[in-house]
Amino acid sequence: MNILLSIHHEMNKNAGAPGVTFQLYKQYQRLGHNAVMFSFDDLPSYIPGKWKAVLFPYYLYLRIKQLAKKGELDVVDASSGDAWVWSLLRSRKRSPALVSRSHGLEHTMHENMLEEQRRGNLKLSWKYPLYHGGLRLQEVAISFRRADGALFLNHRDFEYAVSRLRVRSPLARVVRNGLPDEFLHLPIDFNLGPEIRIAQIGSYIPRKGIHYTAQALDGILRQFPHVKISFIGTGCSRETVLQDYDEQLHDQIDVVPAYSHEELPKLLVNHHIKLFPTLSEGFPLSLLEAMACGLAPISSFTTGSFLIDGRDALIIPFRDAAAIQKKLSQLIEDTDFLQSIRKKAYETAQQHEWNRIAGEAISFYEQLKESKL
Repeated sequence: MNILLSIHHEMNKNAGAPGVTFQLYKQYQRLGHNAVMFSFDDLPSYIPGKWKAVLFPYYLYLRIKQLAKKGELDVVDASSGDAWVWSLLRSRKRSPALVSRSHGLEHTMHENMLEEQRRGNLKLSWKYPLYHGGLRLQEVAISFRRADGALFLNHRDFEYAVSRLRVRSPLARVVRNGLPDEFLHLPIDFNLGPEIRIAQIGSYIPRKGIHYTAQALDGILRQFPHVKISFIGTGCSRETVLQDYDEQLHDQIDVVPAYSHEELPKLLVNHHIKLFPTLSEGFPLSLLEAMACGLAPISSFTTGSFLIDGRDALIIPFRDAAAIQKKLSQLIEDTDFLQSIRKKAYETAQQHEWNRIAGEAISFYEQLKESKL
């Protein structure tokens, strides 16, 4: 099968959505398919960075036309909004199948940002409604409505797309992300030392729930002096993070502004709890990777059978600092329960092999191709 994968970012195999795209590309090649990628790296170098997102769908349209004319294209698997131009101009019957793939639906993210602004935790630029909070949302909606198939990473995004964006539910699926080979079957020491360490991985931004983390940890770190927190991959300085915490607690806080992907298992050694109070997410790779490193997740994210409260995770509501504090206390005070969650989370992570996930995607492509005949 000839497959074109698109992603509106620079290609970085170690980062989020680009990393997912690269893993699918690699697995499709292993399965014997002819897969190619199209990203910001393929745009002319003279295009300013801020214009790449706006112009990317037009350049993707030209690339699709080029490959289709040569008869070298069966499926276009495009990240949300990428193929909106082509979707309006193509002939559904004669064109390659179009799959629109969400790495985290922009509309649910948009609504969460507006709510954080209303609560005073975020101030959006006056420019935001012009594109990302306006035209961009329309482009994404078009790309999903006019696709032959749509893929979402959680039921919240799926239900929003069906009920609010009028995406046809028989053609939509909830799928999952996977783990790179180097994160599978890691040797984990589940023994506990004198300290309990919590990790929060990702950018130190409001969307990651940092305001609610700070409220919860103020009580936790005071009550349990043997507990420490590591903020990993913050994208900002230690001083920026510490501004949200009382000076008396600073010795219990570590900050790693940046790291390379292969370093994460080493960074998570001697950590026991993964705190993930996100406000909006597709299918968080950092959560899955932390589970593969033997951490027990406390998460506001869950979907389908992934993460069962009290079995392989503790699930918390969005924007609930009290719930975060309660769940952290539960694991800190009951170490047998903590160990049980850690081991079950590790087992769950092993089920997310990319070769299996790629095979499921190929089956979906074949189903769409047959429906077009």
